[in-house]
Amino acid sequence: MLECKDITVNYQGKTVLDHCNLSIKKGEIVGIMGESGSGKSTLARVILGIEKPSQGQVLLDGKTYSIKEDGVRILVVFQDSFHAVNPRFTVREILLEALPKDFPMDQVDTVLKEVGLPSEVLEKRARELSGGQLQRVCIARTLLLNPDVIIFDESLSGLDPKTQVQILQLLYKIHGKYQNTFIFIAHDEQLCQAICDRILILENGQFNREIQDVAEAT
Repeated sequence: MLECKDITVNYQGKTVLDHCNLSIKKGEIVGIMGESGSGKSTLARVILGIEKPSQGQVLLDGKTYSIKEDGVRILVVFQDSFHAVNPRFTVREILLEALPKDFPMDQVDTVLKEVGLPSEVLEKRARELSGGQLQRVCIARTLLLNPDVIIFDESLSGLDPKTQVQILQLLYKIHGKYQNTFIFIAHDEQLCQAICDRILILENGQFNREIQDVAEAT
């Protein structure tokens, strides 16, 4: 279980998150929505452990989460995949960069197939790929690291509607196999409704509303 307890973040006298609380069960898909500037991405950074809150703590399986002590158990797939990788790197280099040197390539090939990419793409450079293809590469890289929690921070916003649907169907299929916890941050309610078990609305630095039983993906 992932828990955020009493998370408060202040920027230059402004409260972005105000005693924010969140509880997500293992394997759940939860959407987080809110207007621009509502603190969605700030909360994501706090959960990831890359931003320290002014107050509060993040718990994973009942223990305070620390990258230093626990390793990387929470990862993110960003909106702009082109800035999330080195454009000069081949797909092979992108995928293997954070993996042990003896990591079996057959597992890499398997995950590539799972995200709908042929093994031939391994020798292509990031700048040669479409936005949808590169987002699939970023998803594959995340899966290979096998995190407990994956945050999708506006990950579909820059894609065309057809590609959005394809990636949503892919994520739904992946979740069925791996059962990671997914946190889906978006401003588009339809996208959240297509995959999430429930949606939390972030307003004034707190979760004040919840929409349940919304998943419609097939």
